[in-house]
Amino acid sequence: MHKVVLDMDPGIDDALALILALKSSEVQVLGITTVAGNAPVEVTSANARRVLEYLNVESIPVAMGAANPLNHPLEDALSYHGPDGLGNCGLAMPLTPVHAAKAWDFLARLVLDAPHEVTLVATGPLTNVACAFERYPELPGLLAGLVLMGGAYGLTPYGKGNRTPFAEFNIWQDPEAAHTVVKSGMDILAVGLDVTMDPAACLNSQHLEQIKTKQTQAAHVAARLVEFGIEHRGCCRMHDPLALAALLDASLLDFISAKVEVVTGNDWDRGATRILPPDSSRSVQVASAVDGPRFVRLFLSCILEE
Repeated sequence: MHKVVLDMDPGIDDALALILALKSSEVQVLGITTVAGNAPVEVTSANARRVLEYLNVESIPVAMGAANPLNHPLEDALSYHGPDGLGNCGLAMPLTPVHAAKAWDFLARLVLDAPHEVTLVATGPLTNVACAFERYPELPGLLAGLVLMGGAYGLTPYGKGNRTPFAEFNIWQDPEAAHTVVKSGMDILAVGLDVTMDPAACLNSQHLEQIKTKQTQAAHVAARLVEFGIEHRGCCRMHDPLALAALLDASLLDFISAKVEVVTGNDWDRGATRILPPDSSRSVQVASAVDGPRFVRLFLSCILEE
């Protein structure tokens, strides 16, 4: 079992990744750290707690993190995720407070207490992670690993940007943070648009009907989230659940070892993720293919389990 901290900005697909994590025997969620991205950090923090409370999970703390990218103003994606960030899914506002510690201090304490045991799964902008690495420079060497959803690497026909023609949203939102994390020297699995935009890995109306057959709370909220994506875009993209799936079953994805450069600043290519010729620096494992149908079966089997 992987002990994980989920660093996220819920967000429809982040919420689906959270549900998948809670329903998977392969991971133990130690905590959630929230960041501004798909929505302001107050909203993403509330959304994480809304999902947890709806699923009657009271033991997982939620620590709030960065309200803005390091060098840029926040440009949220509420036009994509709905005005509440969760596709107007109808979940009540949370009653539990956020954890007293800031996200980076919360993460550091968990890792320092259990060195080489905690894997970080980051499905939002990497601002919290960069802040943690700056404040606690020993952290990259003490984490068991980092799985991130981010980037567009041009390794498949789907590996193009979704925020600009060149950049994926999470990396574009805070490229300076992403640059810091990629250059940290730690073991990184990067799951980008090259695989998450593969049509075979998306949920369609037939999958939605399968989810609706179950009367569990997990299936109910998952159905509302998936339905919003299908109604507005024809399918529900599974960006963040696919990143988590790299821990649940690594055989679902193919990876290449690559040196990755993140373009910083605010020029036309801001947030682009470029694969460079190899050198002596540590490589990132970049997802290059996915078995989409088998991933969808894994997701549905977890969500539909009683």
